[in-house]
Amino acid sequence: GWAMRNDVPWRSWAADYRTAHGEQRQLVLADGTHLTTNTATALDVRFTADERRVLLRAGEIYVATAHETAGAHRPFIVETAQGSVRALGTRFSVRQADATSSVAVYEGAVSVWPTHSLGPQRLEAGETTTFAGDRVEPPSRVEGSAPGWTRGLLIVEQMRLDAFIRELGRYRRGYLRTDPSVAA
Repeated sequence: GWAMRNDVPWRSWAADYRTAHGEQRQLVLADGTHLTTNTATALDVRFTADERRVLLRAGEIYVATAHETAGAHRPFIVETAQGSVRALGTRFSVRQADATSSVAVYEGAVSVWPTHSLGPQRLEAGETTTFAGDRVEPPSRVEGSAPGWTRGLLIVEQMRLDAFIRELGRYRRGYLRTDPSVAA
């Protein structure tokens, strides 16, 4: 039992909310925040008197934070294996990969705080980045008002064929592959 307590598949199976391969789901949290979960996503929701926290175990979410009407303001935080993303009145997406997490901001701003860093980095609307436990990559531009997958689209531009096949594989069961000679 002790050895399995940090096993990611077990945590995903026991998560508060899960989606299967190819499934997406709309959720409204207790504070009015809207979450859209992408394929193969698992998350836990932990709201306390001091904060609103979503623990993203696997997959990808799109968040439209609600403005709290109660007395004290509680920060909205998405926690991944590599760190946390704190919303600053915003709409954003977070994706948990094997060794990194990525975040894209569509409205407002977020602060990205890797687990082993000395402080957060602010990300503004129209910016996206990837982060690991000890670093945040330089931000790049993100287009649109929401990720394409929230509208049922898989938008591909300037992507290697092998990376496209891996991305497509997230949305269906089975095995997809490409010959290494044409992967680039």
